[in-house]
Amino acid sequence: ELSRHVSRCLHFHMRRSIPCLFILVALMSTNQGCIPPKMPCHGDYVGVDPDEWFESVRWRNRLLIVGGGDEACERQTTLALERKAGFLERDLLVIRLREGDVAVLVGEAPTPPPTSEAFRTRFSMAEDAFEVVLVGKDGGAKERRDSTFETDELFGIIDAMPMRIREMRR
Repeated sequence: ELSRHVSRCLHFHMRRSIPCLFILVALMSTNQGCIPPKMPCHGDYVGVDPDEWFESVRWRNRLLIVGGGDEACERQTTLALERKAGFLERDLLVIRLREGDVAVLVGEAPTPPPTSEAFRTRFSMAEDAFEVVLVGKDGGAKERRDSTFETDELFGIIDAMPMRIREMRR
């Protein structure tokens, strides 16, 4: 008796479910009712919203932004790669801007960085000249140079920052 009752219930539910299933499949195979995903966009920047990216590294990382494509740029990136452990210890992302390209050379950004134009605009960096900008965890530019930072000098500047002093005490 119970098995016959269960069989009848299943038959009843299946008979009612099939038309709903066809409607659901029809709706899913069209774009009706679907909203296309929103592409992040900020002014001329497409793909990565610069404000969101800078907010994602704020209070998490310091930035050393190296702009230009000359020998000084190569020297600065070489210095960073030679002492990578010290940069990582200080939560420092080393970012190279060159000919519209952005590369994170040391450290790991939470998401791919925005365009070089976004960095240049935010930190008022010239496009055609070598420049290095040290950005604190608060997102503000702390030091700006048109010559390379020697690594020990750079570490001395960072280690004297109040937030870094607190980090070293922990």
